[in-house]
Amino acid sequence: MPPLPDSMHTTARKIYEWYESQKEDHREHLGASLIGHHCDRFLWLTFRWAATPQFGGRVLRLFDTGKREEARVYEELRAIGVELHTEDGGKQIACRDSTGHFGGSLDGVGLGFPEAPKSWAVLEIKTANDKAFTSLKAKGVEAAKPQHYAQMQTYMGMMEMDRAMYICVNKNTDDMHTEWVHFDKETYRELLARAERTIKRSTPADRISEDPSHWLCKMCDMYKLCHQAEPAEANCRTCCHSTPIADGKWFCNEYTKALSAEDQRKGCDSHLFIPALVHGTPVDGGVNFVEYFVEGTGETFKNGPAHTPSREVAKRGRKKKAVDLGPAISMDDLNDEIPF
Repeated sequence: MPPLPDSMHTTARKIYEWYESQKEDHREHLGASLIGHHCDRFLWLTFRWAATPQFGGRVLRLFDTGKREEARVYEELRAIGVELHTEDGGKQIACRDSTGHFGGSLDGVGLGFPEAPKSWAVLEIKTANDKAFTSLKAKGVEAAKPQHYAQMQTYMGMMEMDRAMYICVNKNTDDMHTEWVHFDKETYRELLARAERTIKRSTPADRISEDPSHWLCKMCDMYKLCHQAEPAEANCRTCCHSTPIADGKWFCNEYTKALSAEDQRKGCDSHLFIPALVHGTPVDGGVNFVEYFVEGTGETFKNGPAHTPSREVAKRGRKKKAVDLGPAISMDDLNDEIPF
């Protein structure tokens, strides 16, 4: 008889590791699914690719469960007579604002929903655990899931539709909550204005709290960057030299050229961190360098290609062990898509 495996859960662990190995790139745009987030700083850090959220394999598999539910709901809607469109040229239906930097991809648009059979509507499909689902049924999507509500308002505004069908499936019981949502012009204007502020900012907004134990901060994907002195990633969007321009593009002022998405992810040796992303106090600066004073250690260092390159700044920051107070992921507040 062959010996028993060392662990009864090796297969599950390997599956989780496979999910963790699937690299997810940052989104090129500020996502409509995030615009209802409670923190302006989070939106800017996400748009600027300051940090990649780190999720374990189990949570990544949970995200995938939400995606897989969409196909089932599509089939069910068509079965009850809804004329449903989920693709445009073989891809998800995309929409963007006038800058090209803000928008998202719709789950679909449909005609023939029982609530208003003659009205076209945006379709949004989500999943939730039992606790979140119960809250959703009691309060409605606007109160219980403001990010989802903002996402639909954005899609309705950009698609010039005045209705949305919100469908949420309970992961525990398979119960369904459907909600007919109407377009609110003022909410849409506010969301566009918030996106515009985020895109135009050259520095991050203030934290919602300076207290690292604040519950909203502890749940945030940017917690370690904001509160634990973890360094930002070195790419074109965290560099002083790059600027978002029209049509969803970026421009490098150091080399006076447009930057492709590949360029932005790779960065270059002339990278100079936006000072607000470096955990130190700027005390001096010159041609392509900024000098910082580090409180606590009393040391100074210069970030710049002729001094300490940004990739080295990032490495030295990660060598310093931070006290891990989070992020504490709440399954009630996870969206069904990875917020890269």
